[in-house]
Amino acid sequence: MDTTHQESPATGSPGPRRPGRRKVVGTGIGVAAAALAGGGVWWATRGDGEGPDPVPAPEWTPKAHVAAADLDTKWVGVQTHTVSVAEDFEAWLGRPLDCVVVFGSENDWAAIEGPWFAMDPPQGQDWGAWVREDPDNRTLVVSTAMVPKDPPSDWRERGAAGEYDEHWKAFGRNLVSTGLGSSIVRIGWELNGDWYETHYVGETAEQREQWKEYFRRIVMAMEVEGSDFEVDFNIAEGPQDSVSIEELYPGDEYVDIIGIDVYDSYISPIDPGARWQAKDEKVNSVSAVVEFARLHDKPVSFPEWAMVAEGDTQGGGDSPEFIDQIADVVASADVRYQAYFNSPEGGVGMTLDDAPEGSARFRERFGASGDAASTAS
Repeated sequence: MDTTHQESPATGSPGPRRPGRRKVVGTGIGVAAAALAGGGVWWATRGDGEGPDPVPAPEWTPKAHVAAADLDTKWVGVQTHTVSVAEDFEAWLGRPLDCVVVFGSENDWAAIEGPWFAMDPPQGQDWGAWVREDPDNRTLVVSTAMVPKDPPSDWRERGAAGEYDEHWKAFGRNLVSTGLGSSIVRIGWELNGDWYETHYVGETAEQREQWKEYFRRIVMAMEVEGSDFEVDFNIAEGPQDSVSIEELYPGDEYVDIIGIDVYDSYISPIDPGARWQAKDEKVNSVSAVVEFARLHDKPVSFPEWAMVAEGDTQGGGDSPEFIDQIADVVASADVRYQAYFNSPEGGVGMTLDDAPEGSARFRERFGASGDAASTAS
């Protein structure tokens, strides 16, 4: 059940438009409402000649609000780039997967605009075909950086001014053309972590305001003809400069799902109950994010979560208790999807194969008859 957190090259050209995944959505509420919601208004248009010249925002109509309870699907997913790995995971779990999380390349704008898994997928990694085989029951979760690697220092300001809009229009068109127009898109995932220079929200209040306006511009630009994307505003659990989710949030009109990545690491207590309590005392804890989502009537997601090997990162190792702790939240909250990061990469150091007790509990809670999973189709 090993998975790979790799980046594959993006080459080739778009193919014919294909039907995408269904989704529970409402009807539009009008262009006038978009203006009232802040669409098309650059956060800090300057009159002093400094900074990039703002570009008019794309014409855009926000979706009608859909109650979180109506989006409480509790989809089961996994992180992988390879279809056969997803199939093996399904066989082990005893139920089909509802979604798979993949990561786009940030090598250059061409790689972001035309993600490798859509435009020219390597053998065994054609996720467009995977979705098209069963579009009513499969969704791809696309994780994308906001700019290519080694970005200019003022990339947030440039994005907020609309300099990158055309790239995101191309991104939307390319996903639609390959049958992935109903994907869930994690724009700048783990945005509050400074380990990602291509989508870190920033260290200053000004940078964060620029980042939020750029996020809005991306949402508006990628909503092209035929698209039906869901946008996952996805933070990393924990303090990260002690900036709370309230200060980072770009607004309800631009967000469909509020996500949080959670790993059983960087917690000193050994006892599983004490570990969970210590995590809950952090800024941006699981309970804080779930409550924030409830107040905004948005479903929650857990796009990445996993047990972590013992060692330098203070991982909890094979911990059925941690599986239960996440499963209990999924069972009780309005959750769109969760996807286990079943890879030893990124400091995780283990997979479910390395955790006999935890893996047994995972199958019990998220398998075909699990109480924290969607109804297997």
